[in-house]
Formats: sequence, structure tokens, C-alpha cells
Amino acid sequence: MWSAFYMTGVLASLVASVYYSIHARRRGIHPLESRMLLGKMNVSLGILVSLFGINQFTFDSLDTIRIVVALIMLIVGAMNLFLGTRNYFRYRTAWQAELKKGV
Repeated sequence: MWSAFYMTGVLASLVASVYYSIHARRRGIHPLESRMLLGKMNVSLGILVSLFGINQFTFDSLDTIRIVVALIMLIVGAMNLFLGTRNYFRYRTAWQAELKKGV
């Protein structure tokens, strides 16, 4: 059960992060929209790194190095998830305000 959830989460977050990365860097896109898409990419990467960290705890032999690496991955993933969400909402609000101002 964990294997199916893990693989689905890894593949979905990997595809989402590549998709948002490509679309954020295309030409002719508004800078605020680009930063908003990069925020979504950071959220996807945060989920991916967090899943890698959680997966370290599923192995039978839990030694100190494995636990430390897993905790580092969880902290980095959580920070990436938090900061990506914050940036997404910040730039989305600024972009919507600029769209209303331009109309």
C-alpha cells in the first residue's frame, strides 16, 4: 500500500515540478505570473523531498545516518513547501491586483 502511494506521489510531484518549471521560463510571460508558477514548482519539489525523507523510515535497518538524512530531507522539504506556498499566494495577489489595475 505504501509503495503505491509513494510511487504515485513521487511521479506526480516530479511531473508537476517539471511542468511548472518549463512554463515559468517561457518567453512573453508576465514576471509575476512566472514567479507564481515557480512557487508552485517549489511546492511540488517540497512534496517530493518530503516523500523521500518519509521513505527512509520504511526500511528495516534504521541506523543513525539514515535517521539524520531522513530528518534533513523532511526539514528541507517542509521549508520548501512552506516558502513555495507563501511565494505563490504573495505573487498571485500582486498579479491579480496588477490585472485589475490594468483593466
